[in-house]
Amino acid sequence: MTYIVLDLEWSQPVCKEKTRICGTKVLQVEIIQIGAVAVTDGVINKSTFSEYVRPRYYTEIKGRIKKLTGISKNDLKDADELDKVLLRFKKWCGSFGNTLIATWGPDDIPTLKGQCDFFGYDISWMPRWFNLQPIMTRQYDIDRPQITLQSAVEITGVGQQELGFHSAINDAYYTALVLTKIKNIPQEIEWQKKVDTAHANPFISVCHKSQGNVKTARMNCVPRTSLLNRYVCPICGKPATLKGRLVWVKPMNYMAVVHCNKHSVKVTVTFEKCADGGYTWTKKYTLSDNEDEEKYNSLIMKKQALSPANDSSDSAYQKRKSRKRK
Repeated sequence: MTYIVLDLEWSQPVCKEKTRICGTKVLQVEIIQIGAVAVTDGVINKSTFSEYVRPRYYTEIKGRIKKLTGISKNDLKDADELDKVLLRFKKWCGSFGNTLIATWGPDDIPTLKGQCDFFGYDISWMPRWFNLQPIMTRQYDIDRPQITLQSAVEITGVGQQELGFHSAINDAYYTALVLTKIKNIPQEIEWQKKVDTAHANPFISVCHKSQGNVKTARMNCVPRTSLLNRYVCPICGKPATLKGRLVWVKPMNYMAVVHCNKHSVKVTVTFEKCADGGYTWTKKYTLSDNEDEEKYNSLIMKKQALSPANDSSDSAYQKRKSRKRK
């Protein structure tokens, strides 16, 4: 399997009145640069694809876009229009056999499809695609599903940022570097499909796991800064709040219900002792239901009911300790 990491740059109409409309179709933007890098078996291929695209209607490059991308009208005057560039891109993709397109963000492929639909270009040949962004943020336990490509490069530590950002080929290369740091991509893609489906339909349940290592299996002794004490909604990727506490269910097993702005999520944590004396923890997220809420509230009430006895035991222990000192 070869991943074709694709990035696009595009121009916009200089004002709303200049927006091109054909019947019910609206040309929101026009692509002006295509950059792509191939990654096979975790290794970036030396063969890349980089071409400017001459726009048909939005030929004036806005100052903001020119400043951001460094692309000027002069760069595009000798370029081919999108249909011819896509034919060469198709041939280049075909040289790698079985491929899958990866992008940084959700906009590139819909933008490409929208422009091709407007002009009537056939892109049924294009491989399936996926958005690498939420996969990367989930694997690196980032508490939001969207971060900049530059932040992703820094977080994954893929190397020096010698190339500028916001060039299609440079951004494709940086995204390819980030992709090489992602584990189990096929499984992550399938998981992301479930997340996207659940986000559209809250009645569909999804499950997500994360793992790590700590020195103790007692939750009240786990450092606050540990990833074990961070909660992220598996549906929208936003931070989730633990209003109470993780409660003991059975030895080395805890559970809680956490909430983000939209979803209620059941969290279970299990510990397994390692040969070095430490512990491996596994945190599992699933969408919660009324039974989960009731069970969690019941465990909290039992914990509160037992707390006076625990306080007494602690007090007795302190008294015994004090007598020994005397």
